[in-house]
Amino acid sequence: MQIPGGIQIQVPDSLDLITPYVLLEQGDWFEDEIKFLRRILRSGERIIDIGANYGTYAMTMAKAVGDGGALWAFEPASSTAQCLRASIEANGFKHVVLEQCALSGEPGTGRLALNANSELNAITKDAAGGDSEEVPVSTLDACMDRFGWERIDFMKIDAEGEEENILHGAGRFFERESPLVEFEYKAGAEVNTGLVEAFGRLGFSSYRLVPGLDVLVPFTAGTPADGYLLNLFCCKPDRAAELERRGILVQPDSLESARRQAIPLQPSHDWRNALAGEGWCRTLVPEWSDFLQKTPRPEFESALALYFFSQDAGQPHALRVAAMEQALGGLRAACAQEPGGVSECTRARVAREFGLRQEAVAGLGALVNGIIAKRQVDHRSPFLLPMAGMSVPAELAGQWSAILAAAVEGLECMASFSSFYSVQASRGRLDLLRKIGIQSPSMSRREYLLGLRLGGKP
Repeated sequence: MQIPGGIQIQVPDSLDLITPYVLLEQGDWFEDEIKFLRRILRSGERIIDIGANYGTYAMTMAKAVGDGGALWAFEPASSTAQCLRASIEANGFKHVVLEQCALSGEPGTGRLALNANSELNAITKDAAGGDSEEVPVSTLDACMDRFGWERIDFMKIDAEGEEENILHGAGRFFERESPLVEFEYKAGAEVNTGLVEAFGRLGFSSYRLVPGLDVLVPFTAGTPADGYLLNLFCCKPDRAAELERRGILVQPDSLESARRQAIPLQPSHDWRNALAGEGWCRTLVPEWSDFLQKTPRPEFESALALYFFSQDAGQPHALRVAAMEQALGGLRAACAQEPGGVSECTRARVAREFGLRQEAVAGLGALVNGIIAKRQVDHRSPFLLPMAGMSVPAELAGQWSAILAAAVEGLECMASFSSFYSVQASRGRLDLLRKIGIQSPSMSRREYLLGLRLGGKP
């Protein structure tokens, strides 16, 4: 299969497995972090991928660092490693080293419990009643000596519960090296706050991604986390300072300072100017302007301007984060005045881009239910579609059915990471889009794949 960048990934030929289904459905892996890494990784960098699986991340990172870089991929499962090896060969990556072993706190051998979905394979002490295989186990410290590692720039750790043990076997590595680390924060229903604290004891501060800005912001173990947050990043102060200079990370002091500043809004951030190039709403702009002239909503318009400021790449990244945060606060107030109204579309867009997907899903759900119940929606105030890049036919933009279609598609994309997980709920949403008669190509593809997987006629 092919993912962005012309990268080839070999996976089992089955729609009953997560990775091939997701790659067919979305043309990429569903995590925001993989898109972030495409932007920040640089030629010549050196990377470690622990729990490489089929190599969607590993091949993406290998392409980003190029022949002058190096990547060590650790994947213990024999069948998965076989696919990964084929992917390395298919892409011609001579700078990738595949190690078919697990990492933990001590070297030796271990028992790997095997799941049909290889993403869920895990080292276990008791594999009774399930498939498993014996695998070699090493430590980061031992591998550092073996490979002569130095100047490691980035590492990803996704080891299905083995992460803290990996840290126990990496004392010398983390004392000497200062990589940016991506690690799994949530697996299933389990939240790994202990790993945030374990990294903290090693001198690493944690950050989460703001996907709409491709910027990392501070995260602490006690912070209430969005229910959809899967991965975190962490690094030492020296690396944090470097990444902040590059506009990739905002440190706590910088963010607090930005929050205290007045956001320098410009005419270009006014919604009338910011939406001038959006073809889908060109027929609505005069109506919106007329309505707001008669019924002023200064706080709401200010929230829109703050959001468009956050999208201005020429502004300091700390101020952009603060502006998006303030925009979301203003939109929450607007939606509280009109629960289930069209402003929920805009709040969902901003909340999702700020990394608060759970809030976006709740708002879109309320909007969808309200439109279905009333078969109408007040569209006289400006609104954004739930996702960047989304569109509806301009001649239909003010109709309740078009707004409903946009909200349902946004809900389908946000409520689950893939229709692989939300089979029946997705089926209902996709059926609704077909009945409305406004269905994007990506939603048609989902409907087709889901039909194949369920065994019916697609």
